[in-house]
Parts: sequence; structure tokens; C-alpha cells
Amino acid sequence: MTKLSTVLLTVLLVTVACGAGSRAGTPSVPSGAIQDDSGAARAGPFPSPTPGFATQAPERGGVLVLANRSDPPAGFDTLRTSSIALIHIGGALFGPGNLVRRCRANMFMVCPDLATSWTAAPGFAEWTFTIRPDAYWHDGVPFTAEDAKFWFELAAFDTEATGTRRVSAYSRGLLGFIERVETLPNNQLRITLAERNAQFLEILANPRLKIAHPRHLMEQAIRDGEPSVTPLSVGLVGTGAYRLEQYKPTTSIRVRRFERYWERDAGGRRLPYLDGIDYVIIPEPFAMDAAFRTGRIDGGARGRAHYLDAPRKRAYDRAFGDQVTYAEVGGDTFRLAFNVLRPGPWQDARVRRAISLWIDKQAAIPVVLGGFGWTSPGLGPENPFDQKLFLNWPKFDRGTLEERRAEAVRLIAEAGFAEGFKMGHLCRSISVDRCVFLKDQLTGLGIELTLDVVDEGRWNEARISLGHDSQGGAGTPSPIPEGKEAVYGRFSQNPDAYSKHEDPVIGGLFRELRQALTLRQRVEIWRRFDHYLFAEQAYIVPIAVRIEVIPYRTYVRGLVIPPVDDHTHTDFATVWLER
Repeated sequence: MTKLSTVLLTVLLVTVACGAGSRAGTPSVPSGAIQDDSGAARAGPFPSPTPGFATQAPERGGVLVLANRSDPPAGFDTLRTSSIALIHIGGALFGPGNLVRRCRANMFMVCPDLATSWTAAPGFAEWTFTIRPDAYWHDGVPFTAEDAKFWFELAAFDTEATGTRRVSAYSRGLLGFIERVETLPNNQLRITLAERNAQFLEILANPRLKIAHPRHLMEQAIRDGEPSVTPLSVGLVGTGAYRLEQYKPTTSIRVRRFERYWERDAGGRRLPYLDGIDYVIIPEPFAMDAAFRTGRIDGGARGRAHYLDAPRKRAYDRAFGDQVTYAEVGGDTFRLAFNVLRPGPWQDARVRRAISLWIDKQAAIPVVLGGFGWTSPGLGPENPFDQKLFLNWPKFDRGTLEERRAEAVRLIAEAGFAEGFKMGHLCRSISVDRCVFLKDQLTGLGIELTLDVVDEGRWNEARISLGHDSQGGAGTPSPIPEGKEAVYGRFSQNPDAYSKHEDPVIGGLFRELRQALTLRQRVEIWRRFDHYLFAEQAYIVPIAVRIEVIPYRTYVRGLVIPPVDDHTHTDFATVWLER
């Protein structure tokens, strides 16, 4: 288990019921009564001042200009990709969540979004949501339970209710096993799960799961034989705080305030405060820096290459002084994951464990994480979050690097591969530095890592296939254990899983998690899972977690920056400009 995952799960043990939302990990039947969640409160322990929080009343108007690392891929389809290039913009268009969201005041709690309330049957396999009566699509059509049903069927099933075959949503595994989705009287939706899951709300609150698929614009197209219709092909009609005004591919995306957006702040004022947001597409990080320096943009892009490293941050400090502030978010994990369904030495757990022990994880921070990060699962410095709030979890591999490497040599010889071997690696083109680091590291163990460097389109396809011996995997998993099956689970049910395996033990442990009703049970299960996945079987080698640094002008106020997961709070509904 990564230290980031440790932090997130441990938060569940210490989160107390305060402010809006349902407490993460509380298995009692949730009521989901509407409570205020519009203040730009600090989202949790944070290593540096959160930009934009001010005591004065927000000013209305103005257009925020942000960089975006690329055009959103896959036709802006949130069921096809979780790319931050989409979610950074998608929050404004499609909203911060779906029926529920991560609370602004505390992202580890769940708040109402397109549903005003919910109930769970005593067995936690049946969940009923009351849909918000004042939510509208951007073309003025009311959002109803039928719309929610349509989206859940697209997200959860291979075949939509019309009978038209669709490619499975990449996120299918995130939702678990949904058996049935039904509309009820009074604009309600009932979701029946195949088995008990007391943490379904926390799973559903994942900000990647955005409803970007208007039934009234897509259903007929699917019936007419166009199952791959995308949000872009129907005009990017969402329910978020901002509507699309203009999209110029490779250049910019302009969104403007949606006057019928339902949300209000604590003082009863309508959100959003801004007139709009312009996203300028800037693929090159140094071009983004130049745009910031000349005043063309007010804030940086989110995305692996665009986050500031230590030298670039020092340049910002010198150039802007107190006119720049930084959001710092616990980010993605640099990892190595094995395809054990593909023949090769890596099918032997001793070989995988040897590789895990051999890699100098601490060295990755300055070399590939820009100097901002911590090692995982705990070989390096303390993580940047306030340690008072978290338990000290057991750590693996406490020995020195020399001791670990000696054990690695012993294990790989015991497995019969002392002379080394070749292993292929799927390498994302924007992460070549990580791939080269792995290649250099493994040379010392006699392993020749062969890199297949691919662009974003090919990477999105290849990472869910069995065509490579190893890969790094995508993004950051859910902040709760039950939501991690999509990336840690069996390949047949979770094609986007980092490691490609069909281990029934993993499936059984996730089943135990879904059945658990107390935090104590969940922690005990996750500790066993943690050791099995990362130490005993070593399907995945977590190397280091990046701290993602995003620059903003200090006049950008009201930002809600999550302590972890940069996909969270991208709606920018509470942002305002102090001029």
C-alpha cells in the first residue's frame, strides 16, 4: 500500500462528523439531507497555505484564464477516460460529481449533488436517491431520474437498456457490481447492487464519474446505431456551473456562467461567481510558464509534465514574489506493475519481490518527481501532511538499500534468473523520464527493460490490454479502499488495473471489504490486502508519490484545493477574482 493510500484510509479513522455531508466510512443508513457545502473552506491537512481563501465577500464577474495541457481526449467522454486534460475542464461543464460529490469543506466526506438525499436498505445492497428538482441541462431540459438511470446503465453495463452494444466504460470497475437500476415515483432512482456495499456513496463520489451524457440527446442516436456517440458530438451539454460557449481544438475552450445552475453559497448568493473561464490549450510546460509570465493566464494546467518541479518553482518565486501562490496536491504514484498473465520470469513472485527490493525509491524524487514527493510505502521522509491526524501504519522494507539489494540478489538467484532477463515496458510518452529511471535501476539487477514509448491515444488503448510485460498504470486510485478495485482488481473485471492478474485472493479481499460494516473491520482487511498485494505477491511496486505544484496569481481567490487527487474540486464554482 502506498503511503498516500495509508494517509487516505487513515483519514477515515479520524474524520468526525462536522459540517456538510456523510462521514466517510460510516455504515449506518445515510439520510443525505441537504446541507451547505459552498464555502471555500480548507479541505484538510495541507503542507502549505491554500491559495484563494479570504474573509472578504467574493466579487462577482470576470473571466478566469487557465492553462490546460491538451485537448480533452475521447470526445470529452468521462466514461472513456479519466484524463486530467478532460476532468480539469469537465468539472466546470459537468459538475464536481454526479448524484453525490466530495464535500468542498472536507473531501473525505460525501455531499449531495444532483441528488438531494438518499437512503440505503438495511442490507446496504439497495440505494435510493431523490433527484434534485432544480437541476437543468445547459439546453434548459430538466435533469431527472430517467437521465440518471440512462447514465448508470452506460457506466455499469456492456449493453445499454435499448439493446445496442457498447464498449464497456473504463470506469465500470469503479462502481462495483450493479445488478439493476430503476426509476421510482417522485423523481427517485433505485440502484440494486449484486452484494452489500456500505461504502457505495464514497465510491460514487469519485470526481471522475461525471454525468456528461444527456439522455434526450444521446439515447436516440444509440438506438439508431451510433453506440459510440460522445458528449462532444452532442454539443457538450452538461449540468455544471458553466456552459460551453466556444471550443477551438488545439487552441482554447471557453465556458460561461450557466444562469440556471442550482447551487448557492452560504449567504444565499448564486454560484458561480465568475462570468466564465477560458482554458488555453498549452501542451508544452515551458510555454505555459511563458504565458504565466506575460499575464496571458491566471493559473497553471494540471497534468504530469505541467506541474512545477523545483527549478521551475524557483524561477516563479524569483519572477513573481508575492504575486504568485501555489496549490500543492498529493498526486499520482510512480509505480511499476507486472502483467503476470503474460509468460515470463515476472510470473514468479520472487522475481517481482526482488525487483521491488532492488529499486532505489528515494532516488526517484529528485530525478523524476521534480524534487517534490515522498517515497512509498514509507522508506523515505515523512509525508507532507500533518502527522498528528494519522496513525502510524506498518511499513515494509525498513532495511538499508544495501540490505534490500542483497536480499533481491538472493531472491532472483533462488528463482533461477541470476543471469538476468529481458522485460518489456509500456511507456507513456509524457513519462519517459520515469521509464528511463526504471531501465537504469533494473540494469544493476541484470534486467534489460525494453521500452515501448507510445503517445496518449495508443497508451489509453494499450494500458487496458495484455500486450506488455509491465507498465506504470494510470493516475491515482479512489481515496477509499473499496474504490480501488478498478486499479488493483482482476483484469477480467477491471481492464484498467495496474497489474494484470486473475488472483482470486484479491477478489476475495475486496469482497470482504464490501461486506465489512465497521472501520475496524475495514482496517484489518486492508492491512492484509496491503501486505498481500505489495509484499507477498508484489504485483505492484509503489516507488514514490509526487506532490503536484500548480501556480496561480494571488488575485485568484476562492480556490478549493484538495489535499490529494487533482481530479477533485475542478468545478471552480466558488472561485472569484480580486482586482
